[in-house]
Amino acid sequence: MLTIRQTERRLAVIANWGLFGTFGLGLILSGVNGGTIALGLLGFALILVGFIAQVIINQVYGRGFTPGEVALGFIGFGIAVLGFVASWIFDPTFGTTDIVVGLSGFAAIIVAFLVYLVTRYGLKGSFSMFHHRGRH
Repeated sequence: MLTIRQTERRLAVIANWGLFGTFGLGLILSGVNGGTIALGLLGFALILVGFIAQVIINQVYGRGFTPGEVALGFIGFGIAVLGFVASWIFDPTFGTTDIVVGLSGFAAIIVAFLVYLVTRYGLKGSFSMFHHRGRH
């Protein structure tokens, strides 16, 4: 059974991603469909703001990311990258603007993730986290 504090955290996370995730995804799609780099990059910026907001929410409630949140994040990122690469390969109308928006946004998300790992666990701790998991 969830405590009130856990329920508050879940509501804060859902409200956070309901706002920043929805508008971010909408702006990315508008930027790609309309050929506007600024709109697409603004969408990725909103996704990053949502990520930073969740880090702040986690800090306020004294928790880290739950395993379900981590899994959802990796699955969502993987599906987005796969869709981007498939569109690049198979869609003849996929233009330079779409490539710039996609590569810039995905690079920004990867950099933000690495910065989070290094600031949260340290450089050695981040490397050791993956190193130990790979050995078992």
